[in-house]
Amino acid sequence: MNLIKLATRVTGYCLIGAAALTALAFTPSSLAQGEKIVREIDVQYVGNAAVSKERILAQMSTKVGQPMSAAQIDEDIKNLYATGEIENIRVLSKPVSGGVKLLLVVQTRSILGGVAFTGNSVLTTDKLENAANLKFNRSIDEAAIREGQQKIQDLYRKRGYPDATVSYSVSAPDRQGLSTVTYKINEGGQAVLRNVTFVGNSVFSSAKLRQQMEQRPKSVLNPFRKAGRMDDSNLEEDVRAIEDYYQNAGYLNAHVVNVSRVRAADGQSVDLVITIDEGTAYRIASVSVEGVKSISLQNDLSPYLKVRTGGDYSGQALKDDIKLIQDQYGAKGYADARVTPKLDPAGPNAVRVSYLVDEGSSYTIGQIHVEGNTKTLDRVIRRELAVAPGQPFDTGAIEASRNRLMNLNYFATVDVMPVDTGSYVNEKDLVITVTEKPTGTINFGAGFSSIDDLVGFVEVSQTNFDITNWPSLTGAGQRFRVGARVGTRRKDFSIALTEPWFMGKRLALTGEFFYRDLLFLSDYYDQTEIGGAVSLRKPLGEFAYGNLEVKPQNIDLSVDNNASEALMAEEGSFTYIPISLDLVHDTRDSVYLPREGHRLSGGVEQGIGGDVDATTFSASASQHFLLPWDTILSVQGKYANVSGADHIFTRQFLGGANTMRGFDYRDVGPKDENGEPLGGDEMWFLSAEYTFPIVPKIRGALFYDMGEVSGGPGTEGGGVNSDFGFGLRLFILGGAPVKLDYGIPIDADQFNDDGGRFNFTIGYQF
Repeated sequence: MNLIKLATRVTGYCLIGAAALTALAFTPSSLAQGEKIVREIDVQYVGNAAVSKERILAQMSTKVGQPMSAAQIDEDIKNLYATGEIENIRVLSKPVSGGVKLLLVVQTRSILGGVAFTGNSVLTTDKLENAANLKFNRSIDEAAIREGQQKIQDLYRKRGYPDATVSYSVSAPDRQGLSTVTYKINEGGQAVLRNVTFVGNSVFSSAKLRQQMEQRPKSVLNPFRKAGRMDDSNLEEDVRAIEDYYQNAGYLNAHVVNVSRVRAADGQSVDLVITIDEGTAYRIASVSVEGVKSISLQNDLSPYLKVRTGGDYSGQALKDDIKLIQDQYGAKGYADARVTPKLDPAGPNAVRVSYLVDEGSSYTIGQIHVEGNTKTLDRVIRRELAVAPGQPFDTGAIEASRNRLMNLNYFATVDVMPVDTGSYVNEKDLVITVTEKPTGTINFGAGFSSIDDLVGFVEVSQTNFDITNWPSLTGAGQRFRVGARVGTRRKDFSIALTEPWFMGKRLALTGEFFYRDLLFLSDYYDQTEIGGAVSLRKPLGEFAYGNLEVKPQNIDLSVDNNASEALMAEEGSFTYIPISLDLVHDTRDSVYLPREGHRLSGGVEQGIGGDVDATTFSASASQHFLLPWDTILSVQGKYANVSGADHIFTRQFLGGANTMRGFDYRDVGPKDENGEPLGGDEMWFLSAEYTFPIVPKIRGALFYDMGEVSGGPGTEGGGVNSDFGFGLRLFILGGAPVKLDYGIPIDADQFNDDGGRFNFTIGYQF
């Protein structure tokens, strides 16, 4: 019994004795007498009146003027105890004129008046109060106090104090009925993981097993880890990861026998010793699927199973097969299909695998209900669905619908729940519940790159925009963006609006207005562009799309007096109205760090009307290969050809951080007599890059680039140029990586020296 209960009960016994004269006038036996009317209900407190009389009476169904019922009073007592505010209660009755008077003798629980901590030096009182999360001025709740005790202990363990212990005590109530909870903390010593040693492993090296663990020793090579802190919760996950790794390799009975900590002589560092019983590798003696009636075992299942006769046992392959079977049934409307794996011994180190299938029933989709969308219009959600009423209950299509909704980035959560219709046996309704999140962002800050130097920027965007819904302007799924960039070598402003479902079809219509003052293109001339663009983008299957764009603009070139005659001839103001068509096939698994897949594109751009009628044909390709140890080989190439390139802004260039990294920006290709690039009619470019992980969020890179720009008015330079180099990729800003490259020319013309070039693009957002 804790202090609060002991104190309140002693106090209660004393005060009950003091209330004896009052109680003698009442008798509980009268509850068993005949039906009488309740004329009065009063409350008498034993100890502090922490709960008001009005609050107690409000919890009772027994009311003045009603017949008295012993069963009803018993129910009222249960309800009062259930509030958690009452420690003890007794109901007494006294005959009065015309009925009975009820007296409730009540002992209330103490109220939490404060929380205190002793023994804490590593964590502040504020952090401990937040972890405990106790509610003041409410009745003492033992369960909440114990929960706070566990949360404080968990917090210490996450901070690297695995031996920390927490106990608590509750003070006796003061005159106001307030008690204080005191947590007593023994922090123990901090445990910094120094080394992880494995015992009993012969199949896999210790280095390979350490790679499966989240917790790793502190070292210079992993500065982003939490200083090698010991965390018991992560350690449990690491043990499961090690066992899964063995079982996926066929060691069905492999398990971690023991995990021990050995504290080093310095008192802070800890060595982990993990003992493993590897067992023996199991092979698959046979594989069978039982209970299949409604789909073709031969065509729909057997060719795609990963667990195969004669192969090694793999727990992950087993899970993949179960999902495959359920997905195949789900595609045909069998929403309740269940697959149970059965493993039977089949001789030494062999196992028979059986998949037991319970098909259930086939369903169609009834109604689709959408809930939780307070901003987003129903039609915006429904148009993303891959299912419709009356179609088979395809679990794969339902999951695809959920993924589409999550990919909109409008919702924090999307839950899809099938429910019985109650009317039709073979039909289920779908309830889609979304939790909306903010979709507007304001970004501002500064950036720096080797191309355009220092740039300040601000951008406001809304990805769930509605131009007709004033003043909130949200809900229709349109995308709006307005931004400005101002720096030492550029000034940009743009505003754009996209309707992703133009005319109710999966056809994205985008309108844009822009102004660009591009000072970084050359030291001899400035280029200013002002105009707009209208584009239509149409998906062509799962991975391909086509894009049609018209981009009317005015381009003004201002050339310095000391420029060459070739550049002086470029000066002027020109109306340029290009229309372009591009086809793209993109299977990359990531935009910023693709490990697998390719991107192929081809297009044509034609000047129509205005002062420029150049025609440009272009094609590009990239392929990405995931190699062992999360290393990636990326190969890319591009080709472009321009006819009628009478103006420098229609010609092709190479060089700089995004193409040939061993050369200055746009410095590969024909030049004038001053060595100033003039661009060419034709360009080709090839590049190979190999990246490898160094530590989390940092990858190293080795690369080789080669390319050529030819034709055009230039008479100097040109030819094939190439370079090689190395760099870093820093994924520290949550989006595109920071790229730092040092390129060294191999083949260069007389205007490009063979010294190295440092290329970088760094951006900061606040």
